[in-house]
Amino acid sequence: MSREPQAIPSAPALADNFRAGRVGLCGRPNVGKSTLLNALVGAELAVATRFPQTTRERLLGVWTGPEHQAVLVDTPGIHRAKSALNRFMVDEALRGARSVDVLLLLAEVPMLADAAAAELWEPGEGAMAALTALAALGKPITLVLTKVDRLHPPELLLPVIARWSGLHAFAAVLPVSAHTGTGLDELKRHIVAGLPLGPPRFDEDQLSDRSMRWHAGERVRAALFRHLGDELPYACAVTIEAFKEQRRPAKDIIRATIHVERESQKPMLIGKGGQTIKAISIDARKAISGLTGRACDLFLNVAVTANWTRDAALMQRLGLHEAVGGES
Repeated sequence: MSREPQAIPSAPALADNFRAGRVGLCGRPNVGKSTLLNALVGAELAVATRFPQTTRERLLGVWTGPEHQAVLVDTPGIHRAKSALNRFMVDEALRGARSVDVLLLLAEVPMLADAAAAELWEPGEGAMAALTALAALGKPITLVLTKVDRLHPPELLLPVIARWSGLHAFAAVLPVSAHTGTGLDELKRHIVAGLPLGPPRFDEDQLSDRSMRWHAGERVRAALFRHLGDELPYACAVTIEAFKEQRRPAKDIIRATIHVERESQKPMLIGKGGQTIKAISIDARKAISGLTGRACDLFLNVAVTANWTRDAALMQRLGLHEAVGGES
């Protein structure tokens, strides 16, 4: 998972019909972009939680097969941006969409009680805003309807597809469930067919353009969402101060800082007798070890970086203005 793409040697073994390109996973927050990326790559690369706007930066997931390499661009959710952090996230999403060869708009299927409700259903304001923003790019858009496993009976999906199809001339409309695998094979065939002919950009065993250091920070953030209330994780940022790979015994020694905006948030994060920060550390350590396959010692510090979500300069200092994969 090295930060920089690895050089690809000229390989005569590559098929003449090898396809390689970028695939954008876009949509409003919490529609399943990260979960779908993980399902396609076959590894838990992207942090996926039940909370919207968990993804803050673009992540490249590399899905390589015998005759293709799809560089999957997992983007933050497109939403109404108010703070500097939110504007950054939306800008990240649209930057990620501009440079792709296959553009996917993800929209979750609605919870419908019966056929009458299905006939009356219309996409919400957030879903329409995402469609409008992507349509302005002038690229063919494939609509991927996610979480179809929660819709019963499946026939309720037909009016939903008809409504979406009346709003835009999509290249295709594909219902999927990343959890059950429903529709994934058809989606994979569609993605590969849309990639241009060309050589791979990444080594065949590389899964991401991000460093293990970055992924460790994301695992700490995911633990914050699991152990804190609904609001506090959005006011937290994580920086990895040190990441040492020890050989004997084989383990990673990681020191990280969790930044909050206000002094009053610090005791909530630490918890009575340090129990909350301890639970976060245990959770994140387990997740990092699961990703690396090595033991992990994780040391967490909590610091107040006042109003960082409103200050672009502070966000940049915390690493949130770094473009992914060399794209601007």
